[in-house]
Amino acid sequence: MKKRKLQLPKGYLSYSQIQLWKSDKKRYIELYFNNRTELRMSNAGMEYGKVVAEALEKEENTGDLMTDSAMLLLTKYDVRDQEIATEIKTKECIVPVIGRPDTLDSLTKAFREYKTGKGKWTQNKAQNHPQMRFYAMLIYLKYGKLTKEAWLDWIETEKTEGGIKPTGRVESFHVEISMSDILDTIKETVNVGKEIEIAFASHETVPEIGYDD
Repeated sequence: MKKRKLQLPKGYLSYSQIQLWKSDKKRYIELYFNNRTELRMSNAGMEYGKVVAEALEKEENTGDLMTDSAMLLLTKYDVRDQEIATEIKTKECIVPVIGRPDTLDSLTKAFREYKTGKGKWTQNKAQNHPQMRFYAMLIYLKYGKLTKEAWLDWIETEKTEGGIKPTGRVESFHVEISMSDILDTIKETVNVGKEIEIAFASHETVPEIGYDD
């Protein structure tokens, strides 16, 4: 008997979708069921992070000396911000999943996630960050490899008169990934997918309904 794919608004699940569904189902519904793209969150810190991410992906400078100097301190692999698309297959269904690690070693499957911001990252915070486990899950499902080299790299920033700037502090945290982490992430992803499918199946798009923060 052929397994069915979950019916999802985007056709797949990503890390950001899962976290939004868990934290704010109403916003998820507006964004993904009703296509209310104007509700996507943005601030100066997030925009700065996008500038850094794009420069790293394209292997270009930003034109800001402090930012470019901080980026030079980051370890980089041969694959930059490329999509990993795979599937979780259970006895009941198939769940398409997609993610884009900031940088991936095509041979060893080591990966790194870059973060910018003033909020302090610690070893404990990095170790427990679910995005790292989600990417490790993708790598395991796609390549059959439990990576031992997962890193979160943090460029500390501050707000200045000239906008968001790095402080000069760059830290790297090695994140240990276990098979238990992978299995727990698979279970959570499937459960979230099923919840979204049920809600999506009974949803009627009503564009005129607003969103109250």
